[in-house]
Amino acid sequence: MAKKNTVSINVIGGNAEDVTGSASLITFDNLLILFEFGLIQKGKNIYENYCYNRELIGKVKASKIDYIIVGHTHADHIALIPALYAKGCTAKIIVPKGSYDIMKEMWLDCAYINQRDCDILTAQKEKVFYPFYANEDVYAALNNVIEVEMNNKYSVTDSFHLRFVPAGHILFSAQTELFFTKSNHTKKVLFTSDLGNLNLKNHKLFVEEFEPVINADIVIGEATYASAERTSSKKTLKKDMEKIKTIISQYCVDYKKRVLIPCFALDRLPYMMWILYSLFGTDENFNIPICIDSPLGIRLLRAYKKNIPEEMQQDFSNMLKWKNFKFIEESEDSKAAIADDKSKVILASAGMLTAGRSVKWTQSILPSYMDCIMFIGYCATNTLAYKIKNFSDRSTVSIAGKEINNKASIVDLKSFSSHMQHYDLLNYYSNINAQKIYLIHSNQNDKIQFKEELQNEISRKNKTTKVVAVNRSTVINI
Repeated sequence: MAKKNTVSINVIGGNAEDVTGSASLITFDNLLILFEFGLIQKGKNIYENYCYNRELIGKVKASKIDYIIVGHTHADHIALIPALYAKGCTAKIIVPKGSYDIMKEMWLDCAYINQRDCDILTAQKEKVFYPFYANEDVYAALNNVIEVEMNNKYSVTDSFHLRFVPAGHILFSAQTELFFTKSNHTKKVLFTSDLGNLNLKNHKLFVEEFEPVINADIVIGEATYASAERTSSKKTLKKDMEKIKTIISQYCVDYKKRVLIPCFALDRLPYMMWILYSLFGTDENFNIPICIDSPLGIRLLRAYKKNIPEEMQQDFSNMLKWKNFKFIEESEDSKAAIADDKSKVILASAGMLTAGRSVKWTQSILPSYMDCIMFIGYCATNTLAYKIKNFSDRSTVSIAGKEINNKASIVDLKSFSSHMQHYDLLNYYSNINAQKIYLIHSNQNDKIQFKEELQNEISRKNKTTKVVAVNRSTVINI
């Protein structure tokens, strides 16, 4: 436990040395605060991921937590929170306004997937694997959610306040300013959570505009795109938009075949729907059906519709009404759509082909040289999507234990990431007036290289901020 007159922060999650599994424990004035508690998703298989996440859950004494704070609702930032309520947690969960309905759908889906994975592991390992939480734990967590308006300073206690500032990453995503006051002296800590891609401004409609924070004593900042090799620009975005239009016109209109676009249910699905609506929505001759085959994605669209800010409502409503969209929820309807090889575009989850209906679509489309799979985002190295993208020379790809012929055309577009790009990260962090910046959410090699680059940029601007690349042993005291 930290001394009463200090704030102590320990990055306990996978985000200390990798990208997923956001979790930081904060002690202050006899309070124990958890900033996010997300899934680790770096394992080579479901067993490894189960073990990683079980270990992370074991690092937290659930009954001792006073408050949980959430920056945004991606699974790698929130999906383990209900596991704490399965272990007796009673903490209030403070989130940006609009997050409740999205978290509900994400948590219930994660509970279902976790149970399914445990059933698989129990059969494989011949011993019982128990899920981290069930639906009742999701509702116990939801009963403790407090939604807070953006840019409003919220009093958690007399000495602890917070403010959410738009991050521009996904809808309702926020940077979080934490204010700790002792003896009339206040320290400010900024958790960026995930930051938005500035190249998508005015292009990605269903997200609030990023707002920079100018100062903090300590910044704990994401560095997902620490590597300059993983970057895009408005120029590449324009080219990728042209590619989407060309590919769909070629494969669906000319060849009368199929284009599969695997995408994440949260954020990426409505974004890709908007892109297709923008490209083809005014073309009366474009009659290609666009199948939205993602039950979670469809439920999240309903959550969006219920909570989306007023200024976005008309565009969102017009998009949903487009006649070309065909929403598929029932599994039998999905099987029928897959069996029908007529011309269509398919948006299906999961984006990295780790599970879900996108895997079934891939099994059908990959063997056909006249069909196309279009990837639109980052894929972790252990995923099926990564293998398909990077091993095109292989004649077959193993999917669910079966060798599938590898013949479909593969397109990889890199402009649609929801993360702030390398040079924008460099510019933003070097302009914050802070004592120290602690980098998280990146692999260690990229993070250490980015640390040196950022430190040089800060020095060039005649500032004295120190940059630290966080590792598992890092403890931050202020």
